[in-house]
Amino acid sequence: MTDPAFVHQVLDVFARAECHTELLWHVRDESITFHANVSDVFAWGSADAEEITPERLPVLEQALTDLQEINSPEYLPELYAARIRGMRPQGAAYPDDAPTQALLDACGPERTLGLGNPKRPPVPKEVAQ
Repeated sequence: MTDPAFVHQVLDVFARAECHTELLWHVRDESITFHANVSDVFAWGSADAEEITPERLPVLEQALTDLQEINSPEYLPELYAARIRGMRPQGAAYPDDAPTQALLDACGPERTLGLGNPKRPPVPKEVAQ
């Protein structure tokens, strides 16, 4: 059975980020699994999700904290998955604001252009805080 406290924490983090539609879940027997929807984020034209587990919950919560500090909580699924994977999103999925780009850049090395990453990230622009 899935720990009710874990279920509540995951739901609360996504609610605070106001990205409810990016949380995926599956119920099997008495257990619930959660995933962050990152389709088309790491590879062009792909369905993709990153599992959220009790062990990974601190990464999810820290991603939200970091994004709230720069007023970009809507990028929670992308930053969470990038940190878990140690990989930057593909360029077409990059935001155009410098603070959010900096958080994503810290997740892994620059990606080469190719089939799954056909576009460079946009030139960052500064945004008012």
